[in-house]
Amino acid sequence: MKRYAFSLAQVLRVRRIEEDRAAANLAAARAAALAAEEHVARRRAALAGMAPPAERGPAGGFLAWYEIVGRAGDALTAAGVDRDAATAEMDARRGEWSAAAMRVSALERLDERRREAHVTEARRDEAARVDDLVAGLRRRR
Repeated sequence: MKRYAFSLAQVLRVRRIEEDRAAANLAAARAAALAAEEHVARRRAALAGMAPPAERGPAGGFLAWYEIVGRAGDALTAAGVDRDAATAEMDARRGEWSAAAMRVSALERLDERRREAHVTEARRDEAARVDDLVAGLRRRR
């Protein structure tokens, strides 16, 4: 019986490597998005913990607190922008991984169909050989 060999085996191997790289890129982007989300949560908690001065005092103290709260709010806004960018990057990487996975899947299905066709043809050839042997034995008797 003739041995099966997928003619696009090298292409499939390269596509699998590409899929693995895309999956690694997605994992890194997912980790970055998680870190950005945690950074936003820390900034939000820090801002929420900034209570105004309890006692009346000089205006300079209030203005200093106001400046600190404003900077904390700016930091929260910047962290939110970074989080949105990290989420967008993660979505882009997910799309790349999905496309790579579909290419691998298509080649694997093609391989499977060709392998099944090869097995079917090999069985057909084997059946024809057996029929020839049986017919030859009957002719001799």
